[in-house]
Amino acid sequence: MFLFGKELEGYVDGIIHEETQLANTGIDLTVDSVRKPTSPTDLDFGGSEEKLGDLDPVEPAKRSPEDDYGWWNLEGGIYIIEFNEEINVSEGLGLVVPLNRMTSGGSFHPPLIFQGDLRESPVLHVSSSGLNIKENARISRLMVWT
Repeated sequence: MFLFGKELEGYVDGIIHEETQLANTGIDLTVDSVRKPTSPTDLDFGGSEEKLGDLDPVEPAKRSPEDDYGWWNLEGGIYIIEFNEEINVSEGLGLVVPLNRMTSGGSFHPPLIFQGDLRESPVLHVSSSGLNIKENARISRLMVWT
């Protein structure tokens, strides 16, 4: 069964503004942080030589001093994002997809399918024209099937 709106509240902690984030088909997820890969990751078959690459935080910049929130001004490339919300789909299957407001400009993250806690950080692909994301912007939607 596909869950709608308020039926999803028990699966998500840390919702910033329920009235805005609850949608008919899911809950919109918001950006907490952005990091950029700055060194290679080493992967081998057995894992004994595995070494994760470095991820440097990208700091948001305020457009004017009186602004409460800043913007991540991202050039084309790959980034890792973290959501403000904590998600646990203890029963069923969770799916996180990018919102059309992001994909219409050529940027996206792959869909994430999971059970239990969402432990993956989405890999954000930013188009060559760039992408500006305001702190706490809604960029993805969680949908749940039970």
